[in-house]
This record gives sequence, C-alpha cells and structure tokens, in this order.
Amino acid sequence: MIDYRKIYDETKTLSVLLVEDFEPLRKEMVEVLGDLFKSVTYAVNGEEALTLYKETYASETSYDLIISDIQMPQMNGVELSKHIRALNESQAIIMLSGHTDSAYLLELINIGISKFITKPIDYDVFFPILYEESQKIKLLKSNDADTKIRYIADEYSWNTQTKALTYKDVLIDLTKHELFLLEFFVNKQEQLCSNYDIADMFYEHNIEISERNIRNLIFKLRQKIPEQCIQSVYGLGYKFMCK
Repeated sequence: MIDYRKIYDETKTLSVLLVEDFEPLRKEMVEVLGDLFKSVTYAVNGEEALTLYKETYASETSYDLIISDIQMPQMNGVELSKHIRALNESQAIIMLSGHTDSAYLLELINIGISKFITKPIDYDVFFPILYEESQKIKLLKSNDADTKIRYIADEYSWNTQTKALTYKDVLIDLTKHELFLLEFFVNKQEQLCSNYDIADMFYEHNIEISERNIRNLIFKLRQKIPEQCIQSVYGLGYKFMCK
C-alpha cells in the first residue's frame, strides 16, 4: 500500500517539469503530480521543454525534477537530456520509456540517467521512485544551501549562485567587470593570480582589458571589500585571501 503522506512530505516543496507529447497521459500525470508537488509545468516536446528549462535555469524558480518521455517530436528525450546535463550535470531526470525504446537506454545511462518508468505507468512502481529521487534532491539542495554562501571577511558574504555580494545582509552594488573579477578571485582563493590570468578570464567573457585597467579595477574593488582581501605579490600578481 502506498503511503501518500510519506511521499508528499518529500515532494511538497519541489517543482517538476513534465515532458510528454501524448495528451491523455500528460493530463493524467499533471493531475497526479499536482497533488504531490509544489508546482507542475508541462511541455509537449523536447524543444519546448528545453526553452522552459533555460528560462529558469540557475534561478529561484528552476525545476527540481524533470520527467520526460523518450519518443517525442522535434526533440526526443535523449537529446533533451543531453542539453540539460550540459547545463546542469546534477539535474534529476526520470525517463518514461515504451517497450520499443530499449535502443536508447544505454545512451541515457552513459549520461548518468538510470531511472526509467515503463509505459503504461504503474504507479506502484512510479511513486517509490518519486519518493527516492525527491529525497536525493532535498539532500542535494540542503548541501547546496550550506555551500553557496562564502564568507570573505567579517560580515562580508558572497553568494556563488546569485552572484551577490553583501555586507551585514545589505547588497553591495558591483559593476559587471567588478562582479567578474570578484567571482574569479573567490574561485581562486589563496592562489597566485597574474595579470595574464585575469586578462585571460576577461577574454573568456569576450572582454579585452589592459594591465593598467586591471590595476584600476582592483583598486575600485578594494573600495567595496576589506582591502586586505586582495593582496599584491610584487612582480607576480595577486592573491585573494578570505577570512
């Protein structure tokens, strides 16, 4: 007997994107999932799903779980999964597979997808998988919440997800170039970074910057964080030292 309360306790705070082109099954699953999840969004093919995913990726409204059919028009579930995993390698994905989809399963397993639900849906099989995946998602989100905030000095913090710098919970305004530089330094904490390394980072953002402009940018960034966070190493470059 399925314990819906137990499942609901794990799913009620999560969002799901359902990708299914067969309307009767899609309507049925939207209704079933709607009773369990905080929000349910659906798409009728892979291209539409990828557009929805990109619109919300890395935001507060990003999807916790993707449930997708394999065989769909315009973009199938295999290609959709590859695109999504390229953006977010830890994205939870459950695939709905027909008996004729076995040729795709090894390819999906190779990109890290191992949860498959055979159609027609047997909810006695489906619900335990939902429960297990939702538990994993919540644990991952809990770990992310613990690690996305980096404290760089007394009461100065950097959110690695939203790219926000705050002091005593007040947002500090950064220019685009200052944001790129601070993110670079936080990721390279305590490593020696030369002007060439910094210029190369900006080049990856399609920005050309001179050594003089790097010095000016570092001077300006030092006005917004404790000056000792960015230490100059004479003739070599800089080190970013968090507390």
